[in-house]
Amino acid sequence: MTNAIEFRQKLITSLDQHRPRIVPQASSYAAVLVPMLLGDEPEVLLTVRAAHLKSHPGEVSFPGGMSEQVDASRLHTALRETHEEVGIAPHLFKSVGQLSTVVSRAGFQVFPIVGVADEPVNTTANDDEIAEIFTVPWQFFAQEAPELKKVTRGSMELYIPHFYYQDKHIWGLTAMVLLELINLVEGTQWPVPDFSKLL
Repeated sequence: MTNAIEFRQKLITSLDQHRPRIVPQASSYAAVLVPMLLGDEPEVLLTVRAAHLKSHPGEVSFPGGMSEQVDASRLHTALRETHEEVGIAPHLFKSVGQLSTVVSRAGFQVFPIVGVADEPVNTTANDDEIAEIFTVPWQFFAQEAPELKKVTRGSMELYIPHFYYQDKHIWGLTAMVLLELINLVEGTQWPVPDFSKLL
């Protein structure tokens, strides 16, 4: 079991030293929160998208979504969407860093923000968007080797990570974001794509 206090410090130190690859922000972008719950054991909060959605139905994802005019920053977008989707108030998360920009299959820039919650949180799924909310112990990601599948996107070859936790298949953009964080915190060197080369 990973000690939450030690993990928190390790997480913050790793992100402080990190220089994420940030692509120039378009007028329309998305931001996701990477919610780290630091209770007795560090966990990552994830969602399963509702089956009726047009975009990525039934897939595992972080809470987040497209920016709106009310958003003052990428962090504001991520926290607002998290509140709308899983019912966690923005003040319960502390932003501790940003990961590299990723580009979705639809071509949207996605900015991942890492947030920690030191206190227990209650969640309520927004049925219009979310089918399920679940958590994965960080220890799983620290110990589990991802399955890597090579795909070609334009002139760029990507290795898409796949994790299998219980009955959940975590892959694609969500898994790529997780993999960068795993590399930072655990010192691994799994291949993470540089999406700035696509733009």
